[in-house]
Amino acid sequence: MHTEIAIPHQDQQGDNTVITWPFLSTAAVLGLFAYAGVSAARSAWLADSLALLLAYTLAQAGLCLSQKTTRLKHAGQRWGVLVLFVSLALYVGVRAETIFWPPLTTGHANWLLPAIILVFIFATVLPAAIDLEIKRRTQASLAAEASKHRVERQMLEARLAALQGQIEPHFLFNTLANTRALIHQDAVLAEQMLNHLIAYLRAAMPDIRQSTTTLGQELDRAAAYLQIFQIRLGQRFQFSVQAADDVRACLIPPLAVMSLVENAIKHGIEPQPGDVRIDISASSEAGQLQIMVSDNGRGFQDELGSGVGLLNVQERLLALFGEQAELQLQAQESGGICATICLPARSGELS
Repeated sequence: MHTEIAIPHQDQQGDNTVITWPFLSTAAVLGLFAYAGVSAARSAWLADSLALLLAYTLAQAGLCLSQKTTRLKHAGQRWGVLVLFVSLALYVGVRAETIFWPPLTTGHANWLLPAIILVFIFATVLPAAIDLEIKRRTQASLAAEASKHRVERQMLEARLAALQGQIEPHFLFNTLANTRALIHQDAVLAEQMLNHLIAYLRAAMPDIRQSTTTLGQELDRAAAYLQIFQIRLGQRFQFSVQAADDVRACLIPPLAVMSLVENAIKHGIEPQPGDVRIDISASSEAGQLQIMVSDNGRGFQDELGSGVGLLNVQERLLALFGEQAELQLQAQESGGICATICLPARSGELS
């Protein structure tokens, strides 16, 4: 005889398990009672079969009741109901044989029939109950994990949006301030720089609020930004941007490179007299993307990295990649600073 259990599924609360009531065993019990009523024979197999089937039917009914009752939220409550019905099944099974076939029970040891009934129930109902509880716990664990993942994802998106919102006014303020300063020096160059700024913003603004951008797009924006500063600083300022096509296709957080460039301009290039330059390069090796922004400016000072730019780069790298990404600042022997971003090289969606 097998246990009749359907595949469990979740209701609106996520824990209602659908199983089949013991209709077949109930019909078998009624059939045996009917047969015993019309038959004059009193056989041991009939008495033992009816006792086993009756006990199994009650135990299976208890399993169904414990699993289908929505008020039983905890495993302890469901096991309590099942134990109660197993105890009732044991008592009813023994009493049924004693009441209906007393002559056949006189030769039985007192412990034999209860032991047989318990072994039969443990072999049929108990494995099903354990399996159902394991499935319930697995489903609850998966649901909790999915809920936790959704919450973490929402928090991450909100955090990135907040960080991005801090970078945007910082970037725009610095750029517009530089444009305003140049107006008083050379109106023609100021107009050229304003045209560069308009072109830059037209290309950059659609992607500013995205969670990722390609390195190629970021390098193009950085080049446009540095062209603006080249107009302002004149021939004493030079720059270079180098990256292979396959590297340019990698995804990075928006404005990550721009934040390093801004930091180099503000703390290294502008305060440094004489010829200055910024070199931007990117390479990929063994699945790791490395972006370097180096300058020959003033070098490390007390206020270096205290602004929102570098802090936001660090926060976004940590939020998106965890310990797989890092931002390094290193003094160069020839003067200036080399800022390096290391992160996984990915061309698909960042998660």
